Parts: sequence; structure tokens; C-alpha cells
Amino acid sequence: MKKVWVIAAREYRTMVATKTFLISLIMMPLLMMGSMVLMTLLKDIGEVKHRKILVADASEKLLPPLLERAAAHNQRIEAQTAAAQNRSEAAADSPFDSANGELYYLEAASPNQLDDQQRLALSDRIRAEEIYAFVEIPSQILDDPSSLPTTADVRVKFYSLDSSIASARQWLAQVINDLVRERRLQSKGIDFQIVQIASQPVAVVNMGLVDRAADGQVAQAQEKQGMTDIFLPLIVMMFMFMVIFMSSQPMLESVIEEKSQRIAEVLLGSANPFQLMAGKLLGTVGGSLTIFAIYMIGGWFVAQDRGWLDQFPFHLVPWFIAFQVLGVLFYAAIFLAVGASVSQLKEAQSLLLPVWMVLMLPLFVWLLIVRDPNGPLAFGLTFFPPSTSTTIILRLATGQTIPLWEILVGLVLMIVATTIVVALAGRIFRVGILWQGKVPKLSELARWAFFG
Repeated sequence: MKKVWVIAAREYRTMVATKTFLISLIMMPLLMMGSMVLMTLLKDIGEVKHRKILVADASEKLLPPLLERAAAHNQRIEAQTAAAQNRSEAAADSPFDSANGELYYLEAASPNQLDDQQRLALSDRIRAEEIYAFVEIPSQILDDPSSLPTTADVRVKFYSLDSSIASARQWLAQVINDLVRERRLQSKGIDFQIVQIASQPVAVVNMGLVDRAADGQVAQAQEKQGMTDIFLPLIVMMFMFMVIFMSSQPMLESVIEEKSQRIAEVLLGSANPFQLMAGKLLGTVGGSLTIFAIYMIGGWFVAQDRGWLDQFPFHLVPWFIAFQVLGVLFYAAIFLAVGASVSQLKEAQSLLLPVWMVLMLPLFVWLLIVRDPNGPLAFGLTFFPPSTSTTIILRLATGQTIPLWEILVGLVLMIVATTIVVALAGRIFRVGILWQGKVPKLSELARWAFFG
């Protein structure tokens, strides 16, 4: 065991005491969750866009109120822009404090009803950037919908280069629907203001469950944030994935380097393959726990600074550590076996592609699991060992009650599966570490694993 611990300490230092490790600690969260952070920081950066829109109003009744709504909208955007500029001048250290939006300048298209040639001409003007869009409002838009043969007769058509994601289309849809609803109610002799008051929605607040405090008193339920319930499980699962990746990838590179430079032959002169492999795996587990500790401490300080400690998932820490260690051992053993079987990193890519696909499987379906953490999909992935660690952590992070027996069975299953994988990887490692020449086929790796 002394040799095992010496090798483990060496692997740990090789993994942790490097600049690459420090850079990875910084870069991995940015690569995993950087898009969400950047979208938050950059959402208010941008200039106010001027949109010229031609409106072909065949009903001849909606264009005037549309012009009024557009003018009111433009005034609001201009006021917000001015306020943002004042804040930026008053606080030079707030580069992200700005306003963006769109100003809509509506004009009547001629004629009110367009044919194909006129639509083509207007489309060419959009391509030439003379106008941003044009809109067709049908003549029957204010008629009683029950008297129309199909709903296609009252569709408003919005033409632009980005019509599917255009903010102008969304704004026009809301305004036109409000105006049409108002006119239809007036035609029935119903006061639109009364309908608006009666239609005011009632908020349904997300609440947690009532619990009993430590002193025996009933603790009031706290209001829950919807976005937190959705993205907190994703962040926790991505954290698990990141720890496994940062621990397993160095194992692959280390074994390939030792094999290609014939260092492994020297090491095997002092330790047997079991001792060498066991030391490498223990060093990798130690490195993964270091990564976990660094990110946990950093996350705790950030949560404390932002006042998020009540949302910090402390109850997940024991389960996270247990499944992290098993997940790291599971995948590090596979990476170690693959590294021992090849001589170059590019040769390992084809062998590792299926491994990566299986490891990332919960990432592909995370939203389905969050929506139904006790559903058949979550249940199935829980008892599929390559996905057990990330799936169980994702389910636990949702805050819903997960049957304890499923967690315990998943833990036992991971222990058994990890033991088997380490044993099979050890057989491959014993043969592959001295293997030179062509890259072995999967059938050969299977023969090494099961028959030595």
C-alpha cells in the first residue's frame, strides 16, 4: 500500500499543482455556464433601433389607433433611454447600465390591399433596408369570428427578414389584439374598461412546503422563485459533470504520456499494474475532491454576498460527494483503460466518443427530468449506471421528494458497477500499458477485459 500512496500523491500533485489546473478552474465554469452569465450582463447593452413599418390596413379602422400606440411606445422607450444615460453619467462604474429597445414608425401602405406584385416590391425594399417590415391587416378582422368560415380570414401577416423572432411582430400582435378585442366588445355594447377591470389576473404564487422548525414551532412556507427551481438543478448537475470531466481527462493524458515516453515501463519495474492503477485512481479522486472543495467554498462566499444562502443546496453535499467519488472512479477507470490502449490522444477520441455520449445523456434531457423528477425517464436513468450519478443529483436538486430507496439502490448499483468497471479496466490496463503498434479494436479490448 505504501507504493500505492506514493503513486497517488504523485498523481495528485501532477493534477493539482499546475497552471493548467488553475486555468481550468476558471475556464470550466465559464464554458459551462458562461452563456447565461453573458446574456445577463449584456441584455441591456445595445442601441435603440428605429423600425420603419408599412401597414396595409384593409379594414381602414386600425391604423389610426396603431399610430397612437406606436407614439406612446416610442415616448416610453426614449424616456427609458434618457434615464439610463443619466444613470451611466452619474455612475461611471456601471458600464452595463443602459437601455435598449425599438422605436416603431408606422406608415400607411398604398394601396390598403396588396397583390403579389406589390408584396414583391415591398419585400425588395426590405432587402434594400429602405423599410424594416410591412404588415397586412385583413378587412374582416373586426367581424364576429363566429360568422367567418375560417380563422385564416382574420390573420394579420407580418413580413420581415427576421419575422419569426422580431420584437416588432410581438409588439404588433399584442397591440392589434387589444384593439380588436376593444372594438368587438364595443360592437356588442360592452364597456371595455369594465372588462379590463374584471379581467385583471390573480397572481398564483409559488410557495414551498410548511415545515416544523428546530424549536418545534411551525415554520411559514417561503415564496419560491420559478427560475431558481428550473436552473438550480441544471447548475448542480453541470457541476457534477464538470468535476468528472476535469478529473478524468487528465488521467487519459497522463497515461498516454507515460506510455508514449516509455515512463510506464520504468514505473512497472518498481510497482505492479494494480499498484500503479490504484495509485492513479486514488490521486484522481483526491483531485476531484479538491475541485469540489474549491468550488463549494467559492459558491458559499458568492451566495453569502448575494443573500442566496437560503437557496444554497447544503442538503445535497453528502450525496454529491458520494456520487461524485463513484462517478469519478467509474469514468477515470474507463479513461485510464483507453489511455493505456492507445499511443496518441487523437487515437483515443474515437474510443471515447460513446463514453462522452453516455456521460452527457442526462444533459440532453435535463428539462424533462426537472419537470417530472419521479417520472419514468428519471427512474430509468437512475438505474443506468453511466448516468446514475448525474441523474440522482439532478433529481435531488429539484427539491421534490425522491424515494429514499431509489437513492440507496442507485448508490449500491454505482458501487457494484464501479467495482466491475475498475476490475475490467485493470485487465485492459495490464495488457495495454505495454502494447505498442496498431490501435486495438473494441473486440480486442473486450477480450482483454474478460479473458486477460
